[in-house]
Amino acid sequence: MHRNTVYGHTEWRRHKSCWRHSRHLSSIFSSGVIFTLGPPVILCTLVATLVSVINHLVQDRRLPKWMPLLHVASLPFTLTAPVLALLLVFRTNASYSRFDEARKAWGSNVNRTRDLARQALTWIRMPCDAPKLHCLLRHIKAYSLCLKDHMTEDNTLREELTAVLEPSEVDCAMSSQHRPNYILQVMSELISQCQISQWEKITMDKNITAFHDNVGACERIFKTPIPLAYTRLTSRMLMFWHLALPVGLWNTCGWLTIPVSFMSAAALFYIEEVGVLIEEPFWILPLLSISQGICSAVDGLYVAHKEASMLWSIHQPTNVNDHVIISFDGSRSAGIYQHNNIDVKFSRVNSVG
Repeated sequence: MHRNTVYGHTEWRRHKSCWRHSRHLSSIFSSGVIFTLGPPVILCTLVATLVSVINHLVQDRRLPKWMPLLHVASLPFTLTAPVLALLLVFRTNASYSRFDEARKAWGSNVNRTRDLARQALTWIRMPCDAPKLHCLLRHIKAYSLCLKDHMTEDNTLREELTAVLEPSEVDCAMSSQHRPNYILQVMSELISQCQISQWEKITMDKNITAFHDNVGACERIFKTPIPLAYTRLTSRMLMFWHLALPVGLWNTCGWLTIPVSFMSAAALFYIEEVGVLIEEPFWILPLLSISQGICSAVDGLYVAHKEASMLWSIHQPTNVNDHVIISFDGSRSAGIYQHNNIDVKFSRVNSVG
């Protein structure tokens, strides 16, 4: 199960390559998921081996006469196989829905951080608010890092925050009990203290509310697994079905009971294992890469804001004749003004008062 993998054009080309099957087969023995299947698959294979050996000895009359041949009709397994398949399908679908919901919550974090940074750079223009603006941008970047640590406990948060916050801000964030909520409260306080209109504050606060919703969604997924009764039912039925499978295969498969049991156990336990792994999606999702992307996006928006401000200051009109005034009477007169030693033609609409 790959972790912290962010797909781009190169990864998608490799993912869709016609050679992917050979690549996947060659990586079987290095797969961590397959190694976790060892205990149940080995147990089922050993049971199949034991049943095959006993039946062979019974048929060769090497065991006491009271020893029965371990075999049954395959009809019970034919009838119960669809039930087992439905259990596995529901289990994996339910796990994937949790994975998808977690990814959407983090996708919302990406969009909301970009939007909040854009709003802050555009609306917070008073010189006295410049320190608050920079502090707000730092905490926007810190929010995703704190939420990542809150979900995964990677124990690297201090080093990551040091790269985006001031030392005193890092100490305050690390000492808080719920770091994502602390960062959001700091952001809310900074916005409320800036000299912007009430409508702008309300609009920015909607993004803060979206952040709170995403924190709650992630915590709900993490703290509430798929009902344990369903997980236990799937696990128990898989074990009992495969432990009994050899006695149903002997009549038709003979010594092939051993490899058939092994292949069936490996395939179905693999499906169940994948469902269990993606049930808790935060260790699989590339949260560090997403957080670093958020930091880069905020830095990019700041650079774009500075460049746009410089561009506007260079090309800003210097007198009233540089403006095109539009009225509703449709009368126009052409003219030329000179800006930066360049003659620019324009049409002026006369005002009707």
